[in-house]
Amino acid sequence: MSVPALASPTLAWQGLVLPGNRPIPIPDGFAAPGVTLVEGPAGSGKSLFLRVLATLAVPRAGRVRYPWPGRDGSLVTFPGAGPDDLARVRGCTGYVPQEGRVLQGMKVASALAYLAALRAVPDARQAVAAILARWGLAGAAGQRLEELSGGQWRRWLLAQSQLTRPALWILDEPARGLDHGGVELLREALEGYRSAAARGALVWAVVVDSEGRVADLADQHLVLSSREGWRDP
Repeated sequence: MSVPALASPTLAWQGLVLPGNRPIPIPDGFAAPGVTLVEGPAGSGKSLFLRVLATLAVPRAGRVRYPWPGRDGSLVTFPGAGPDDLARVRGCTGYVPQEGRVLQGMKVASALAYLAALRAVPDARQAVAAILARWGLAGAAGQRLEELSGGQWRRWLLAQSQLTRPALWILDEPARGLDHGGVELLREALEGYRSAAARGALVWAVVVDSEGRVADLADQHLVLSSREGWRDP
């Protein structure tokens, strides 16, 4: 897979070696705008690769190049980005982890409001109300996060990732534990990214979906094999 030229507004990676006890090299590649499905067997580095894309894990080697210019006018890379450029990438990125609980003790709406303030979301109160309605959580707004059902918790994770309407949406097993209605909302949101990209918008959704509940929406497949590395079927 050839990597686009440096001026190309594409999410790309070069020379990546994932961190951890067992370093995993990732052959050079890129994700075109639209929905990209990341596939591979257990232990092939899918989740860790997504964390690197989200700037939440630092690779042992290599870099990720983002489609947004930094302060000097060149496209931002990670690692290597300064604090301002890194903040810009994170402001353009929404991340849904595979598991984990955060902000325990806070209520559904107040936790979203807290994150909206941290992320400098304009009109935060209206944004929180809209995101609660969009993901079917308005009726649970006053519940504490630890009181949510598994399906509601998955919806909340999706909701928080969309507070900034991110151009880059990174989702690690987003349908796992999600109820049928939640899966339909997820599919609708991914269809929105797919349609926007088809119209020329520079938006990306990068997804790991081992259960195959949204796999049919992929515009691009990146398959990670422990022996073969990445390939585009």
